[in-house]
Amino acid sequence: MFENVEEGYPDKEKPVKFYYNREERIAKAPEIVKKYYRGEMKPVRGIRVLFTGSNKYILFALIFFVGFVWIYNGFNKSRNYAKIQNVDCELTCYSFEDVIYTSVSFKWNPKAAAKDKADRNIKVNFKLIDADLQIVNVDSGEITILAEDSESKYIRFKNSDFDIIRCDIIVNIDGSEKELSTRVKR
Repeated sequence: MFENVEEGYPDKEKPVKFYYNREERIAKAPEIVKKYYRGEMKPVRGIRVLFTGSNKYILFALIFFVGFVWIYNGFNKSRNYAKIQNVDCELTCYSFEDVIYTSVSFKWNPKAAAKDKADRNIKVNFKLIDADLQIVNVDSGEITILAEDSESKYIRFKNSDFDIIRCDIIVNIDGSEKELSTRVKR
């Protein structure tokens, strides 16, 4: 097919001769190439592609990774909620007219037994974080939740908006500490 075909070449240079002998090239090729040219290698098609040698390891890794993420998200609550000594704590933070409103609610966990309820002293340390990840404002508050309280108790703060993107707090209930964090909703 390509034998004795004159190819283009630049002026004032010798023409380049292209020698192509398919049979010689295939004879010197590895066995896998010979099988391919004879038509003995059929590609795997359909769902069987997932269960070939190397693909089954990739499929297993993918299933493991998706399962891990699904289980992690199922057991991991959001960072703005915590349960400390049978008290549910929830942090909310939002912006309205260049003012940041931060609120932490405390309520007895409905599953807590009556004997586990006792008066609790709650201390909260607030830190507001700006876009440069610098602490803009630090504040603190204190509240007592009584054993007979059935409604939520709140600690609230109001700050001017200095491009604040996040609020971090440390809640201390009778010596047990947890850190809560949430983004400012705009």
